[in-house]
Amino acid sequence: LAAALADESPNSRVELAGFHVRTECYDDAIQEYESLLHLADEKNDSQLSEVTRHNLAAVLRKSGHPTRAMTLQSRASAETLAARGELATADLTGRALDAIHLGDFGLAENLLLRSLSVEKGLGCRSGEATDCANLGALALLRGDNAVGIRFLARAYHLHRSLNERLDAGTDLLNLAEAFQNASRWTLATRCLKRAISQFESCGAARSLHIAQTRLREIQQIQGVYHRDPLLN
Repeated sequence: LAAALADESPNSRVELAGFHVRTECYDDAIQEYESLLHLADEKNDSQLSEVTRHNLAAVLRKSGHPTRAMTLQSRASAETLAARGELATADLTGRALDAIHLGDFGLAENLLLRSLSVEKGLGCRSGEATDCANLGALALLRGDNAVGIRFLARAYHLHRSLNERLDAGTDLLNLAEAFQNASRWTLATRCLKRAISQFESCGAARSLHIAQTRLREIQQIQGVYHRDPLLN
């Protein structure tokens, strides 16, 4: 916050908004991004506007405002096309997430695979991790646990290597769901314990609570399985 107040450029404020996202303070992040968007419009700064719209749309999806996120994503994609003549990977990913919300899983998969191919070609490991994580989550929605586990494991190892702890923890949450679907309780428990460690280390209180709750639920289920039925 001190850096953002001392810096006349918007760079530190963009970083501050990103910090709010990583600590899951979504209301603060939305407020900061909306302020930056207003600044971009005042200064006619197309680059700042594009970055801000993409990030604001992402936060709105996370905080349960998908309709507004789609509107912002559409505007951001239009700005990207006008400036570059083609969509960037951020546009492909954002549009894919909007397609998932609308139930168009086929379009979402196509867009994410296109983005993944570009990110791998550019050597962008962070972008590759994001696309793998989304493809894994999409596979779980389609009921394909095996594909989901492969993509999520790949995303987790990439996020861990990049020290992106919130994202690594989220990958573990999704892996735990996949293992739970397959009744592989020990692996699900292990993933949740590691997710708790990741969330604790980055101050992600919301996801920490979710992981702790799910761990308790699985431990209760395991307790039932291990209990002697003759004692009932």
